[in-house]
Amino acid sequence: MPNPTTAIDLITRSMKLAKLISGTETPTADEASDALATLNDVLENWDTQPLALWGTTNFTGSLAGGQASYTIGPGGDLNTTRPSQINGAFVQFNGVDFPVEPIGQLEFNVISLKSYQQPIPQSLLYVNDFPLGRVTVWPVPTVAIPITLTFDRVLTQISSLATAINYPPGAALALRYELAKQLAVEFGAPLDPQLVQMAADYRADYKRANKTPFKASYDMALVGVYGTGNWRTGG
Repeated sequence: MPNPTTAIDLITRSMKLAKLISGTETPTADEASDALATLNDVLENWDTQPLALWGTTNFTGSLAGGQASYTIGPGGDLNTTRPSQINGAFVQFNGVDFPVEPIGQLEFNVISLKSYQQPIPQSLLYVNDFPLGRVTVWPVPTVAIPITLTFDRVLTQISSLATAINYPPGAALALRYELAKQLAVEFGAPLDPQLVQMAADYRADYKRANKTPFKASYDMALVGVYGTGNWRTGG
């Protein structure tokens, strides 16, 4: 599939894969509209799957002195794409970067003095609300300070049939087969087992390309100053 392509091209090819239309036909206006809604459902579902998201991005916003909680998303206090989760963060104070650790709700709950203030926050709670997420930092910064958030890129919703789709390698093929499978079910067509298998294979290929290897680390007291080890050699 050419990349970028348009939503209607993707929908047409997916409907042909599902044998909903012939090779010379095009979807009706109602069929195309329904298929676009299904395509956006697929994208929204993939946004909940970390390996379906292609890499991470950094966003830098500003924290205000004396303010702990901020909305994040289009038009929010932190005006960017609403993340499904925040993987990491840091603030900059006097030209030096200080890490801010993302924590969960239960960890945040046990903080006894949530209104405590100091210049540099140490922890960040992200609540994935909708339509805007909510970021809460602790301790509450006493002065305005820039914060950089690291989160997974999301597959944006497609607004119209003419919208150009430009996704990373492997995504267009995986999406075309996944959409064909979903449309076959919605339109009541027989579901070809080969189509189901190919959709799974292409989705796995795409996710595999998004997998980031992690380097194991250990307590420095156990393995030495660098805190890493080679499992092959034991060194």
